[in-house]
Amino acid sequence: MKILIVRLSSLGDIVHSLPLVHCLQEKYPDAQIDWLTGNEGFEFLSLVKEIKHIYLPDFKNIGQIQNEKYDYVIDVQGLFKSAFLSKISFGKIIVGFKNTRESADIFYDRKIDVGNLFKTDKHIVDLNLKLVSELINEKKIPGSLPQAVKFLIPQISESQNTKLLETLSRKKKPKIAIFPVTTWKSKLWPLDYWFNLLKMMSNDFFVYLCAGNNDKEYIDPLINKLESEKICFENLVGKTSIKDLIYLLENIDLAIGMDSFGLHLASAIKNDYGVPEVIGIYGPTSLKRNGPYNSDQNCLYLSEMACIACRKKICPLGHHKCMKDIVPAQVQKMIDSKIAKILQHMQA
Repeated sequence: MKILIVRLSSLGDIVHSLPLVHCLQEKYPDAQIDWLTGNEGFEFLSLVKEIKHIYLPDFKNIGQIQNEKYDYVIDVQGLFKSAFLSKISFGKIIVGFKNTRESADIFYDRKIDVGNLFKTDKHIVDLNLKLVSELINEKKIPGSLPQAVKFLIPQISESQNTKLLETLSRKKKPKIAIFPVTTWKSKLWPLDYWFNLLKMMSNDFFVYLCAGNNDKEYIDPLINKLESEKICFENLVGKTSIKDLIYLLENIDLAIGMDSFGLHLASAIKNDYGVPEVIGIYGPTSLKRNGPYNSDQNCLYLSEMACIACRKKICPLGHHKCMKDIVPAQVQKMIDSKIAKILQHMQA
């Protein structure tokens, strides 16, 4: 059997789609599982050995995909572009969600009804798994049993990043990765809050500041302020590959961030291997749907706000209170609640 998964972006959503691979392998051990993705997903998915072929959506690759004659093509993205690419793959059966945006479901042969994809109390990982569980006629979603969900994040045994290796070898302090950048402006926690949090943590923790190369302009004011105040931290902005990032997260004690790739990657690693601990800061996206998987109790989220989980990329009310009203002291309190568990892990 040959199966093609279609999820073009974004990296966090690709992480949330990975359990499909494990679920399919459990049911069809001899199946060939391939993936059609965008540029940002290619490097990441190339590390997952359970995926045989990874394609970018260009004319050459579409021809190769058509030649594979897939038995099933599963569109996890549910947009017109991904659905159209799924259709022209010429797979025997195209599977996707019912009632998608952009009328994408007109291209599907089998439409899986999970209700409203966005107004739901179910986690997106479990909704994605419904595509597979319906496909293989199972009554129970593997996501209802946490131990059955595997993200298949590879264990990285070494890194070529010498600075990373040197700092991770230090044993005295717990290590924390900070992810202060995400794609939506509405999901950002103010840089001044990050500064105050790092200032509070600097004596007790070794802090890694993580962001991509394209985030430098946004994050530079925070870096400059930290350096001018002589606050100790390791600047990894634009200095790590995805492989390095996985290695880092598999060797630290705690990850803190908003709804972002870094936080979801950390959560997936925790799901598969037990570490690191995670803390999420949430506002415009639903904690139940988009929170760190099986770790939503470790998040700060003002659920009583009338406008919470608005799913807008820019705050429509202009006040950004869902994020601004979560203050550094609250995050510090949650960190403190995890200290005992972190120290126990360090001594193991």
